[in-house]
Amino acid sequence: EERATFKKIAFSRRESLSEKIEAAIAEAETKKVAVGGSARGILQQVIHSRKDDKLFGEGSLDLFFLARSMISTVFFADLEAIGGSGPDEVVGSLSRLNTDAETFGIGVTDQVKVREAWLHMSLLGDQVKVVTGKLDLTNYFDRNGVANDETAKFLNTALVNNPLLAQPPNGPGLAVRYEPGKEIGAGIGIQSPNNSGSTVAEKVYAIFEVDYHTHLLYAREGNYRFWGRIGRDADDLDQESWGIGISLDQQMSSNITAFARAGIGRTEDESRDAHALSAGLEIVSPFKASKKDRAGFAFSRQIGDDGSESIGEGYYNHFLTDNIAVSFDLQWLFSGKNQITGKKNEDLVIPGFRTTVNF
Repeated sequence: EERATFKKIAFSRRESLSEKIEAAIAEAETKKVAVGGSARGILQQVIHSRKDDKLFGEGSLDLFFLARSMISTVFFADLEAIGGSGPDEVVGSLSRLNTDAETFGIGVTDQVKVREAWLHMSLLGDQVKVVTGKLDLTNYFDRNGVANDETAKFLNTALVNNPLLAQPPNGPGLAVRYEPGKEIGAGIGIQSPNNSGSTVAEKVYAIFEVDYHTHLLYAREGNYRFWGRIGRDADDLDQESWGIGISLDQQMSSNITAFARAGIGRTEDESRDAHALSAGLEIVSPFKASKKDRAGFAFSRQIGDDGSESIGEGYYNHFLTDNIAVSFDLQWLFSGKNQITGKKNEDLVIPGFRTTVNF
């Protein structure tokens, strides 16, 4: 009798999809192939804008396929459809108020695309993990346990990843992670800067990260990451850029986790270095009756050639069932430049409502 053992692996930076992939892998142990998905609908209202207050609706659907051809090899593909736009159609914020609406880029909606398609291999007793194909590098770099998931947590892009990570759109690339133990890990990734296979061997986006997992503060779990990257402007491949940053999340109590990000970077021909800083808290199960619920509060500040911006965001994510959740979101844009009109955004309030269905 033949026996095979499969190890569960977390892939996606987006928690809702990550949980679905974990469940799909368990199913794949018996079926070898699994299919799942996630659907989201988001409504946001802009209050106190210079134009008429307007309601913005956006929806997206992910359908993913998972196949395990060998014990240590997994193939993953994610098809995503997006319709509608976010409030930045009017606000033109520097940070971007709806990450989900701009997955394919600013102004790219009402399309179906292959978001990711890659092959994952585990080597050397699972110490080395290699992923190659059409990648989202934020699955592997600048991760954060509190602010890394626009489908269930913060909607603002500056609170999903460090703005100075300046990652290219999903495209052909390679990511390699080395994890010799439970505490220390390192990774390197390269990717086409403009989703073109013709540039992947020359003008590439490259990133390196070192991370440290530890137990501090009375054995509370914490993750500390440092990364550095070089790259090219996707619209002008002759423009070189660089950036460095940190990302950390630390449990403060059994249900409260703090996070912070900071970074500095520059693109060729810019007059000064750009800076970004964000910090906040996540509270798991604020009320005993709803153990899966969570709430988050954060602040972000950016300074660069395009101007400066300060914004705060809070959300409450409530699970109606194990597979259906609703979120109440509120963003407050304290000050910043409107990238569309060139005028100043000041004290804009953007309430929002998000529904997520996993299947």
